[in-house]
Amino acid sequence: MKTTAEILTNSPLFKGIPSYSINPMLGCLKARERSYGKNEFILNAGVSSAEIGIVLSGSVQIIKEDIWGNVTILAQLGEGMLFGEAFALAGVDTIPVSVYTVKPSRIIFLDRDRTVTPCSASCEFHHDVSHNMLSILSQKNMFLTERMEHLSKRTLREKILSYLSDVSIKTGSNEFDIPFDRQGLADYLAADRSAVSSVLAKLKAEGILDYNKNHFVLIK
Repeated sequence: MKTTAEILTNSPLFKGIPSYSINPMLGCLKARERSYGKNEFILNAGVSSAEIGIVLSGSVQIIKEDIWGNVTILAQLGEGMLFGEAFALAGVDTIPVSVYTVKPSRIIFLDRDRTVTPCSASCEFHHDVSHNMLSILSQKNMFLTERMEHLSKRTLREKILSYLSDVSIKTGSNEFDIPFDRQGLADYLAADRSAVSSVLAKLKAEGILDYNKNHFVLIK
């Protein structure tokens, strides 16, 4: 099993920081760890949070629920990935989304203020953490822009093809895995699961793509 420091070395927040420097920095960042079971809420919409979470193991989803209980998946995060940073740094009174585990997960929480301001101990790499945080926020803004591009398509067929095309371009291959099951893909695209399955079946019958579970092949 990898140590916390080894995992965080591969996290975008600690990019460029050697593993031997991470453990001392965690004390400065007021880090705390907690384990969660499958299908457990880490954060609930409507609460306040002054911490930034990083997934050490497992997988979590950031979800948005409406008053009728309909769920939209905004993101699915794995090892080393962050959540809650935008809301924590914005200092909002309550967060509008929930963070939910899709498998048993271990999370480390960091103090919001310590990630963006220098500490009294003048940690050697503290400024790198602050710089990395700005980069992460910029990249997540790009992610949201991409999702809005998919959702802006007029039909569900166009939304699905837009998303799959984007994944293909990013992976540099017409054969790839996506991080969602059918329900997850439907939630991500703000669509009905049966409708997504129906459109995928039609696209497969037309010879546009092939798939097995979350593995896809785009046929040119």
